[in-house]
Amino acid sequence: MKTKQKTKLILTLSLFVIVFLSGFLGYLFGHRNLVIGENYIPKLINVKLNSKSDIDFTLFNDAYEKLKADYVGQIDPQKFLYGAISGAYSSLGDPYTVFFNPESSTSFQNELAGELEGIGIRIGILDQIPAVISPLPNSPAFKAGLKPRDKILKVDNTDTSTLTLDEVVNLIRGKEGTEVQITVLREGENETRIFNIVRKKLNVNTVDVSYQDDAAIILLSEFGVNTKKEFDKAANEIAGKGINKVVLDLRNNPGGLLDGAIDVSSDLFPNGTTVVIEDSKQGKQELKTSQDGILKNAKLIVLVNQGSASAAEIVAGAIKDHQRGKIIGEKTFGKGTVQQLEPLSGGSSVKITVAKWLTPNGSNIDKNGIEPDISLKEAEDSLFSKDDPLLKRALSSF
Repeated sequence: MKTKQKTKLILTLSLFVIVFLSGFLGYLFGHRNLVIGENYIPKLINVKLNSKSDIDFTLFNDAYEKLKADYVGQIDPQKFLYGAISGAYSSLGDPYTVFFNPESSTSFQNELAGELEGIGIRIGILDQIPAVISPLPNSPAFKAGLKPRDKILKVDNTDTSTLTLDEVVNLIRGKEGTEVQITVLREGENETRIFNIVRKKLNVNTVDVSYQDDAAIILLSEFGVNTKKEFDKAANEIAGKGINKVVLDLRNNPGGLLDGAIDVSSDLFPNGTTVVIEDSKQGKQELKTSQDGILKNAKLIVLVNQGSASAAEIVAGAIKDHQRGKIIGEKTFGKGTVQQLEPLSGGSSVKITVAKWLTPNGSNIDKNGIEPDISLKEAEDSLFSKDDPLLKRALSSF
C-alpha cells in the first residue's frame, strides 16, 4: 500500500459498478476555483488563471445567475452544482472517473467491505451500452437468470441509451423487498428478455473454499477490503491439509482493489515477484509480491471467462506470464486501467483513472483481454454447479 491514505481501485469494464449501490452523482468539487457558499450557491473565487490548462468559470457563473433570475421553477443550488459537475466529468468520456456524494461514497465503501444491498449484479459499459459484468452467486440476479454481457436496455420503463452508468446504477438499486424490472438483450439473440427481480440485502464473502478429490477449489468473487484476510485464511487452511493442487476460480470476478490483487498474488508466488506494471504520469512502476507465498509451491490452475475483469485479469495475467499455472476458459473481459479513490470534504469522494496497467511481460490487455492457455466454453447453466465442465477439465489437468 502507498503511504497516502488513498485506495486504488480497479472496477470492472466501466468501473465495475455494483448495481445495488447508491446512484453515483458526478461532482467536480476538487477544483479550487469553485466553492460552495453558505447556502450551497455556486460562487467564484477571483484568482488569476496562470496557464492555458486552467478553466475560467465565468461562463458557468453567468449561466447560473441567468437561471436564478429568470427560471420559473424552483432551483436546488446544490443539486444544480452536482448535476453541472457530473456533466463535466462525463465530458471526459471515461466512465471510470466519477464523483461520489457523501451517501454514495459511503455505500461504495460499504460494498468494498462486503456490505451490499440490491439485486446482486455488477454492470459496466459494453459497446456503449450498460451491460452485466457478473451476477453474484446465489443473488437475486443470479437466481433470476441474468448472465455476463447481457445488455441492459431498460430499467423499469426507462430507456438506458441516454443515461450514464451511474444513473443506471441509481435506477436499479433500491430498498430491500422492492421489485425492479430489467429488460436485456442477450449476446447472440434478437429478442429482448424481461426479468422482474426483488431487491434484498446481501452480506458477501469474497473467498469461498471447497474440496474435490485431492484438490482445493478457491472461488474468488471480487477483490474487496476483506479479501486479503479471507484469502490468507483459505491458503493456510489448504496448506494445513497438505493439499498441493489448487483451482483458482476467477470466473465472473469483476475486480476491485488493486491492493487485493497484489495480496492474493503474494500467497501464490515467491516474495518479490512482479505482479503488474503500473503506467502513470509518473512513469512505470513494478508492483511486487510482499511475502513468500503460502501456496507458492502448489500446482495451480485458473478458471476465467468473459466476466473476469480488472484485478482478476491482473492475477491471471501474472500467473500466465510467469508460467505459474494454466489458464482455462474463455478470453477475459479486457479492462486495463487503474482508478484511485480520494476523499473530499463533507464525506464525498472522487474516483479518477490514474494509470494503465500492464502484465509482467508488458502486455496491455485493455479491450483485448487475456487469452487462456486452454480455450473451453462453459455450458449455459454450468457455472458453480456440480456438472461444471471447466472445473472437471481443471481437475483432470493436474
